[in-house]
Amino acid sequence: MPARARGRKRVAEIVAGKDMLSADAFAKLLGTSRVTVNARRLSGQELGIDGAKRGFRFPVWQLDKEGRPFGALPALHAMLGHSAWAVYRFLVSRHGALDGRTGLRALQQGDDASVLAAAEGMARGDFD
Repeated sequence: MPARARGRKRVAEIVAGKDMLSADAFAKLLGTSRVTVNARRLSGQELGIDGAKRGFRFPVWQLDKEGRPFGALPALHAMLGHSAWAVYRFLVSRHGALDGRTGLRALQQGDDASVLAAAEGMARGDFD
C-alpha cells in the first residue's frame, strides 16, 4: 500500500476514534455553540483536526480537570506552525525532553512549562 494511502487510512482511523467528537458534540460538552467552537479552533484555543469526510473532530482529552481546553494550546499551535495535526502528533507522542511522557500526559500533570519548552525545541529542530 503506497504511503499516501496508508496516511489517509490512519487519519480516518484517528478521527473515527471514540475520543474524537464532532463540533456539535464538543460544543454541547463545553456548553457553548458550534460557532464558538470553530472560532476557538481557528484561533488555536482548541484542537480540531480535519478528518476530510467527517469535518473537524475534537479530541475530548484536550480538556483539563475543570472541563476547559488546556491553556497551553494556543502557544503550542503558534510554536508548531499553526498546524492542528502537528499539535496532535506532539501531544500523543512521547518526548525525551518530557522524561518519556507524552505532551498530553505532561499537560495533565500540570507541567505546561516543560511541554512548551519541548515544543519550542522541536520547532527549532532539536530532537529528543
